[in-house]
Amino acid sequence: MVIRDRAVERVRLTGRTGRVGRLWAVILLIALSGSWPIAAADVEKVSLMVGRSTVIDTGSAIQRLSLTSDDVADALVTSSAQVLVHGKTPGTISMFVWDRAGAIRRYDVTVARDLSPLASQVRDLFPGERITVDGNGRSIVISGTVSTKFIADKAVEVAAGYVAKKEDVVNLLQVQDAGASDQVLLQVRFAEVSRSAITELGSSFFTGATGYKDVIGRTSTQQFAAPDFDNSDKNNPKLVFSDFLNLFLFDAKHQLGTVIKAMQSRGQFQSLAEPNLVAESGKEASFLAGGEFPVPIAQGSGSNVAITVQYKEFGIRLSFTPIIRGTRVHLKVRPEVSTLDFANGVVLQGFRIPALSTRRTETELELEDGQTFAIAGLLNNQTNSTLKKIPGIGDIPILGLLFQSKAAQKDQTELVVMITPHILPKSSSGVTPTLPRTPESFLAPLPIKKTVEPQSPAFPVAPRAGTGTALVPAPPTAQVVKTPDTKESARPTPAAAAAVLSGLKPQGPTLVQPSAPVVAASGTTPSKPAVQLRPEDRKALEKAGRADAEAKENQAKSDRVAAKQAVKQAEIQKRTNEQEKKQQDLVAREQAKRDAEQAKRDSAEAVKAAQAAARQAEIDKKQQKAINEAAARLSAADAAYQAEVAKKSQP
Repeated sequence: MVIRDRAVERVRLTGRTGRVGRLWAVILLIALSGSWPIAAADVEKVSLMVGRSTVIDTGSAIQRLSLTSDDVADALVTSSAQVLVHGKTPGTISMFVWDRAGAIRRYDVTVARDLSPLASQVRDLFPGERITVDGNGRSIVISGTVSTKFIADKAVEVAAGYVAKKEDVVNLLQVQDAGASDQVLLQVRFAEVSRSAITELGSSFFTGATGYKDVIGRTSTQQFAAPDFDNSDKNNPKLVFSDFLNLFLFDAKHQLGTVIKAMQSRGQFQSLAEPNLVAESGKEASFLAGGEFPVPIAQGSGSNVAITVQYKEFGIRLSFTPIIRGTRVHLKVRPEVSTLDFANGVVLQGFRIPALSTRRTETELELEDGQTFAIAGLLNNQTNSTLKKIPGIGDIPILGLLFQSKAAQKDQTELVVMITPHILPKSSSGVTPTLPRTPESFLAPLPIKKTVEPQSPAFPVAPRAGTGTALVPAPPTAQVVKTPDTKESARPTPAAAAAVLSGLKPQGPTLVQPSAPVVAASGTTPSKPAVQLRPEDRKALEKAGRADAEAKENQAKSDRVAAKQAVKQAEIQKRTNEQEKKQQDLVAREQAKRDAEQAKRDSAEAVKAAQAAARQAEIDKKQQKAINEAAARLSAADAAYQAEVAKKSQP
């Protein structure tokens, strides 16, 4: 609305005359402005979606328009009485339109997101889930109830595609209270088996130190240790042996000997690790059993080179990410086994840096709860065979084997990884319900019956000054009364208590002879006159009786406490025995399982050994056949040669 300064001044002047002046001021204001004030009911609502446009017909010629913010929506006058409004971002703004007569029209433009595609996509992707999609200004609000946390996270990721930032999605989804939680226990077994086999065969021939018929010699391929001659003392030459190998033969008469190297060895090594990890669904967990080794790194250049140390990890490593999908678990696992390899290491400026021998695999799969899968086939086979022989004579069939030496070594390493996922219920106690047994206590507690009450104070407590509190005498000491017919008694008698009090506080006579006999409670008259005690003695006796009663009550309480503790100790012992029995059963089952697996492996090894023996027998048979054929050919050649010689010798 346009208001002129002069008109306002006239309204102020006329407003001094009271109500009539105010009325004339309003009429004058309307006349000067040419329009009526905008009422709340005259505001029109315009709603549109982001990226959509709408046309507004004002009904009169438009002179100009104004928007409170052009970030939310933009307006364009397309004709004399029409405005094109385009929604840009979610929000609410005001738009004012002036016509040529000066009238003002106000429009509240509300721009919202079109959530119908998102709601339709959510219904298609997550059928059966109660998910509601709403708009809240610039944000998207998703609410409702879902069955798993995985679905809730994926619904948020789907909604994030309809906003500029993921933070604009307000997640109000609630997960139903199901029996299983969103945590996964992963039981992993790393089994590494290493086998090695070594075969060595060779021989060396030699004469004695003095030789045979003044001839000294020896044969050796130098692959294995052979005897040597020591001629430092010409009068007494010696043979030097660094290794007698396996077989040693020597003819002292002819000074001829031989040493034979024939060795076969086999070895097996097995390493096992069983880590157990618990991770939340969708979160990554890792495990490392190994160590770190330092690696020097040079930083800088020229004379400003500084050596820093970084540590590299090695050992048995496992990284996995579980995702629960109903009763199945989607796993992304990455097992790795690495060892230090000093043979392939390098030495740099005095630093010896070992290499890493690594075996790694990575896979994704889906398993049922409690289902086990294995990653096998991570084999490492190394075969090294060396043959040495003396040229010429070593090539002769059969005889040449005596002038050859052979060493063969075969190493085989296999890594097996077995993984078993378990979906943990909310009431799960972990891997096992029993805790490790506690060690034996250092000192056992003393039984209640073997403990005594603390002694009473030797002197009474003195009263405070000005309090008027009387002295509290100590409980009387028990007197031992000996009678010829009874044993010693620690309980004080009235006469003993009276005698003690009389000795401590002497006063007048303590016994009073009554004038009349005292009738007993039973109604009979005693034969002896009753003894009347003084009030002080009676109080002391009453106090002694109360002390005795309190002692009995304390003893009864101690007995009850001891009984409760005994019952509690029995319950603890019972639970301990049950836990020990469960642990023993578990160990027995595990041992039986291991024995079954070992028997299975042993049977497999036996089958392999039988197959290898059959193959070796076939090879030996072929070699024997070849030897027989060679011997036959040699015999035939010898016979032909003899026949030829005989033929030539004939006249």
